[in-house]
Amino acid sequence: MNVDPEHSATTRKNKYRYCFTSKHHGGGTSEDAQWHPQLSRDEEFAVFDEADYRDISDDNGWFYGVLCSEERQLRDLGTWSQQVAEFPKANVGVPWHGYPIWAVNSDAPSNRAGEKMRPPKSVFLKLETVGLITKQQRKRLLKGQHA
Repeated sequence: MNVDPEHSATTRKNKYRYCFTSKHHGGGTSEDAQWHPQLSRDEEFAVFDEADYRDISDDNGWFYGVLCSEERQLRDLGTWSQQVAEFPKANVGVPWHGYPIWAVNSDAPSNRAGEKMRPPKSVFLKLETVGLITKQQRKRLLKGQHA
């Protein structure tokens, strides 16, 4: 059995473990969200760590994160140009995992497009409040546009 690799570090705030699921790293189907191949594992973990550290979560305890360039531009996280990642709440003792979710480009399959996949508005407000995105970026992302 192939076990998904875990990051060597835990998150700064809650000491959560994180694993890199093969499903979202090229081992899934064509309809599964995939992390961009040029995004390093450390960068992927950094998105999760920052989401935990800043408590960018929804009412269900799921985390959401972004990654900014040095020029404060949002980087694409996924193969469909997603700029926001989602990290479903893990069971106690189980490592977390995540995947790029929003907003998608025209290459994304229909099951990954549309407002049903958009994170709650409160998530975008939290991202703006802590300074991870600007007001303009928040407005664009809420509309499903790339920021």
